[in-house]
Amino acid sequence: MILLYIKLFYTLPYTSIKRKVYIKIFVFNIDKMCYNSIKSGVRLVGEKDLTEKQLFELEDVFADIVNVLLLDGKTLILPEELSPAKKDSIYKDKELKTRMQERDVAKLWTQKNVRLAFFGLEDQTAIDYDMALRIIGYDGAVYRAMLLEKEKESADFPLYPAITMVLHFDYEHRWTAPRTLKECFKNIPPELEPYVSDYKINVFEIAWLPDETISKFKSDFRYLADYYSQMRKTGKWKPMPGKAKHLKELFDLFSAVTGDTRFIEMYQKSKGEVSDMSCVALDYLKADLAEEYKNKWKADLAEEIGNKKFDEGRDLERLSSIRSLMKSLNFTGQQAMDALYIPQEERQRYTDKI
Repeated sequence: MILLYIKLFYTLPYTSIKRKVYIKIFVFNIDKMCYNSIKSGVRLVGEKDLTEKQLFELEDVFADIVNVLLLDGKTLILPEELSPAKKDSIYKDKELKTRMQERDVAKLWTQKNVRLAFFGLEDQTAIDYDMALRIIGYDGAVYRAMLLEKEKESADFPLYPAITMVLHFDYEHRWTAPRTLKECFKNIPPELEPYVSDYKINVFEIAWLPDETISKFKSDFRYLADYYSQMRKTGKWKPMPGKAKHLKELFDLFSAVTGDTRFIEMYQKSKGEVSDMSCVALDYLKADLAEEYKNKWKADLAEEIGNKKFDEGRDLERLSSIRSLMKSLNFTGQQAMDALYIPQEERQRYTDKI
C-alpha cells in the first residue's frame, strides 16, 4: 500500500492537493507501521546495530571471532570457507499469526563442498532474559530446514551442527540472564528434573574478555573488543594504533558507538585512502593531553608551565581579585596579594598591572 502511495505521489503535480493528501497518508502509514512493530515486540534496528552487523558480516571478521572465542585463537576456519546463510525463519505467534524471526548474522562453514557447521551470531547490548529460549528457537529452525533439505536430497544427506554465539556489548553491566534452558524454568518438579533436556547458549561478554584473549584477534574486531575493555577498566578510550582492513565499516561503527563524528570526518577527508588507526589514536592523544593539561592547571594554579608563562585566564582572575580587595577593603596591592597567598616571585607581574 505504501509503495502505491509513493508511485501516485510522483505522478502528481508539485502543487497538487492530492499530492499533499498522499503525503499525509504516507506519513500516517509509516507511523502506524512503527507503532505496530513496537506493539508486537519487534525491535526496530538502530544505527549501532546496523553498523555492528556490517562489520560482523565480513567473512574475515566473522572467522576471526569464531576462531578466537570458540577455538582459543586456533586458525581453523578460513574466511574463504564461509558463505552467507539463511537468517530468517517462520513461526506462529500467540494469536496464530505467521511471523518471521531473523538472526543478526548467519554463516555456513564449508570445506570441499561439504557443509561442516552453521554459525549464528547475535549482537546484544541489552540483557535478554529470554535469550536461551530464542536461541533454541533459532537453532531448531536450522535443524528443521536441514531435515526438509535431507528429504529432498537423499537419506545420506550429511547433517551438521548449528552453533550460535551471543556477543554482549556492555561495559557497565555483566550478563545476568540464564545461560541454559533449565535456568529459565523456576519451578521444575524434582521428580521431572532428570528428564528435562537442557540447552546451553554461548554468551561472550566482550568488555570482560581477558587481555590475552583480545590480543589473539587478528581482524578489525580487535579494535572493537579493545574499546569495550578499556571503557570498562578506565572509562576512557585510547584507540589502539595499527592497520585496519575495513576502515569505513570500523569508523561507521565507532561513530555510532561513541557518538563522535570525527571518525566519519577523518575517513571522508582521506577520500578512503587512509588505512591506519594511528590517525585516530593521535587525534585522541592530542585531545587527552589537552584535557590533562587543563585539569593540571585547575588542580595546581601555582605551578609553572614551560617558560613560566601563565594562562591569561588565571592572571585575569587573580588581577580581578586583587583589585576587588583594594576597592572593597582599602587594601594596598601588597596586602591584597598577601591575602591571596600569591608567591613573592610572581607579585611584580601583578603590581605592574594594578
